[in-house]
Amino acid sequence: MKCTLSVALLATLLVLSGCEKSHSPSDDEHKVPGTFILRLVGSRGDTVTARWRDSDGPGGSPPIVDTLGLRSNSTYSCSLEILATDGDSLTNTIRSQGTEHQFFYSLDGSAANTVSIAITDRDSRGMPLGLQTRWSIDPVEAPTPGHVRIQLYHYEPNTKDGQARAPETDADISLPLVIEP
Repeated sequence: MKCTLSVALLATLLVLSGCEKSHSPSDDEHKVPGTFILRLVGSRGDTVTARWRDSDGPGGSPPIVDTLGLRSNSTYSCSLEILATDGDSLTNTIRSQGTEHQFFYSLDGSAANTVSIAITDRDSRGMPLGLQTRWSIDPVEAPTPGHVRIQLYHYEPNTKDGQARAPETDADISLPLVIEP
């Protein structure tokens, strides 16, 4: 009887000591990007701001999206700011965790043949990040429409190579774009 009780107590002790509290990721990892603000400063001194806003997060109301209007035969320096659905800035968090994040930009429509986007900022390992970009716009003779798609990919530590997209995205948005002559 004494042996059975000792074995039961030992088994209970082992089970309880083997249970470990799960560590939850930081609050920023759970925050959903709800607003993207693109600020472009042109080579001709013009400044353009466009926003993509989804204040209630995925699955609710559709996002409110500005059309990005740019001038042809210009170059723009663009900075991207990201806010969570609660309004907190996620930009510095993404920058500080740059080795685990990368933005990819793609274009469609007629603008795809007119606009090129180059990432100008790097993470701590020298890989592209994408919060800062340079947009080069070729000359056009008529308004040229399209969309710019911005995807934020999340990488496991030390797997980002600057070219391949990760299997997991943190955000995937699209803004209409018009190039004016």
